Amino acid sequence: MKKVRWIIQDKNYADKDRLEIIRACDKLEIPCIEITVVPFSDSLPEFPIDDEYENIYYGSTTMMDRIYSDYNQPLGLFYDHKTFSMKNYLSQWGEHMLSSEAEIMTFNEFRNCNHPTEQEFFIRPDADSKAFPGVVLSFGKISEWYDRLINDNVVGLGAKTKILAGPAYHIEKEWRNFIVNGKVVTSSLYRKNFELKKSAKDIPQEMIEFVETRCKEYQPHDVFAMDIAKCSGVHEYYIIECGCMNSVGFYHGDIYKYVASLSEYVGNKVN
Repeated sequence: MKKVRWIIQDKNYADKDRLEIIRACDKLEIPCIEITVVPFSDSLPEFPIDDEYENIYYGSTTMMDRIYSDYNQPLGLFYDHKTFSMKNYLSQWGEHMLSSEAEIMTFNEFRNCNHPTEQEFFIRPDADSKAFPGVVLSFGKISEWYDRLINDNVVGLGAKTKILAGPAYHIEKEWRNFIVNGKVVTSSLYRKNFELKKSAKDIPQEMIEFVETRCKEYQPHDVFAMDIAKCSGVHEYYIIECGCMNSVGFYHGDIYKYVASLSEYVGNKVN
């Protein structure tokens, strides 16, 4: 009967979260191994893969990209590039997406649009990518901003990179929810009025119910993170995006519950 083991990126990545994962593994008596990942490298260091254990991974997108391509989507990597995209979320959840009025296009196509220079847009990668974070900029400033990113040699960014571009909204609050099998296992407020504001207490029950209702309609994976927004003056909640749980930031989410629920999920799959 297989057991689970965590493989996590070492102290060069998310140090506080890494230590919390190690502590949780210790409490749960689950083996945990740290590995050193060279940023933007095409290869990974050696780590054990055997018949006794099923590995669960945590680290940077560089690490996950390599595992995804090198190890044929292992069970402990909760990702599928076909489903983790803004285009797919818009197709599946429609009006429940904050960006329901947005379009998917390449950077080049967007820059060639005839929008007023002062019109503001929210733009982000279509894929679950860290090429650049979601940002609100005027149309007139986007080309200048893009040129700076290109000059900085941002990996995964080019004229043909697909992006989401849509209206900018005034978001009052944003939450991150950690989901396993359609249920929220832990949540954190992470932003209020565009400023970082972390809280494990400001978690409205109606927001959790909204998330779990959307999960009954569709899920990009059994295990994933979903970010939710509430806009100023509007009672309704909206999906901002989803993300891979192997590289997620926790804010004030309960890391012990995260480790325990993912370990139980993988353990049930292999036994």
